[in-house]
Amino acid sequence: MIIDAHTHRYSEEVIADPVAFAVRTGEEKWLSMVSPSDRTTLQGWADRKTMLHDMDAAGVAKCVLLGWYWEKYQTCMEANDWHRTWMEQDPDRFICFLSVRPGIPDILEYLKQAREDGFQGIGESHPWAQGFSIRDKEWIRVMEFACSHGWPVNFHVTDPSGKHYPGKTLTPMEDFLWLSKELPELKIILAHAGALYALNHPVPENFYFDLAACPLLYPPSIYQQLIDSTGPEKILWGTDYPLLIYPKTQKKPEFRTFLEEFKDSVNADNPEMEAMTGSNLCNLLP
Repeated sequence: MIIDAHTHRYSEEVIADPVAFAVRTGEEKWLSMVSPSDRTTLQGWADRKTMLHDMDAAGVAKCVLLGWYWEKYQTCMEANDWHRTWMEQDPDRFICFLSVRPGIPDILEYLKQAREDGFQGIGESHPWAQGFSIRDKEWIRVMEFACSHGWPVNFHVTDPSGKHYPGKTLTPMEDFLWLSKELPELKIILAHAGALYALNHPVPENFYFDLAACPLLYPPSIYQQLIDSTGPEKILWGTDYPLLIYPKTQKKPEFRTFLEEFKDSVNADNPEMEAMTGSNLCNLLP
């Protein structure tokens, strides 16, 4: 079963007018990333019908719907309501993670209710862009909740040596390493191949790496290098759909191209490929 470990989805209001949504919610940093004023956007949009069609066309059985790293806690809660609705509509197709930041009222009760509602993780998180410290006491309580209930937490990771893009905010690796030591049972997913940190450094046992947006960032050769460095059990195939990750050839979001490129770029037997494109993610879920 093929599972995309890293996708996003937005409400009809957002798709219809991202600028108006950003103005209403005060999410200016999000707008600068998905609709920059000085260049052509790489952001694609897809409603329920389109996303399901694209999944079926590529043989993708399920997708993890990640939240965004919203700056306002109110937007986190609003986006979580979208996810709650989409889980109810298509429970066999979407696995939903929670958007969280300090400030949500009665945050532990909120997390408990989300767990009862079917959420299975947290992320995509980016404390540095969201405006709080990864060591914030309330955030650590959230991480402790995730740890005690078996929830993985997906973090955006920025490559400091990568090209500039609107809204780029660095994510110090030492903070992830600190968190992994503080909570060694916490399942930490570092998005975007973890900025390739694992190619040159030993990594903690509780680190995992998704490949979202990698075609935008790196040559295909890095997939095998990453597998050789971490083992296939640490790799999660994911696209960052509906981002246009092949901007020279892609006119609209889709899953197939990256799935085929990944399969063609690595030396993996069938069980290893099945793990990296699905079962590894399943093993991380509670």
